[in-house]
Amino acid sequence: MLFRSVASASGREAGRVTGPANQELRLAVASPHQWSPDDPFLYDLRVSLKEGERVLDTVTSYFGMRKIGLRKDGDGVTRIALNDRVLFQVGTLDQGFWPDGVYTAPTDAALRYDIEFLKQAGFNLARKHVKVEPERWYYWCDKLGLLVWQDMPSGNNSTPEGRTRFEAELQRMVEGRRNHPSVILWVLFNEGWGQYDTERLTQWLKTLDPSRLVTDASGWTDKR
Repeated sequence: MLFRSVASASGREAGRVTGPANQELRLAVASPHQWSPDDPFLYDLRVSLKEGERVLDTVTSYFGMRKIGLRKDGDGVTRIALNDRVLFQVGTLDQGFWPDGVYTAPTDAALRYDIEFLKQAGFNLARKHVKVEPERWYYWCDKLGLLVWQDMPSGNNSTPEGRTRFEAELQRMVEGRRNHPSVILWVLFNEGWGQYDTERLTQWLKTLDPSRLVTDASGWTDKR
């Protein structure tokens, strides 16, 4: 059996790759159109499972191509750079509360409206504060162009069992949200809540997802 992956942009093929099932495939895109808040360009993706010439199953998705990193500005100060260009980020501390659902949005349209409002108000970033949203929220950030700093929800972490659970859920959060181009940074600990083994966990998080930036602690005990 073979997998065939085809990327397209505005209905035109941008790249394809075919290879054995259950193996990693790399799809090359010539002259990639980079994703940014001002230009949230997304490619369409179609993946098919084939046996000979017969297509057994097909799924569709999307992806964005962007690079996040650090670089020096003209004064030698280290800044966050998107696609190798320093970008001044203007954002909100988004705790995701809803008057009619507490932590649950009433509709998908409500999720979209919140992001559209932030964009119209001049923001290009939301720090998702000690909460993990449903996939649709990140979809709209990808689609509409809103950068995301994603917090790990704080835990008590005062017992070995609590720390084991915290690390397992941290890994699941990263694995569950790392395909979204809008997410550019993970926040490990917020304001010292449940903070422990900062150096070890920061290095582990960087290894788990080397494609994004990591903030070890957003306040209180900053360890380097």
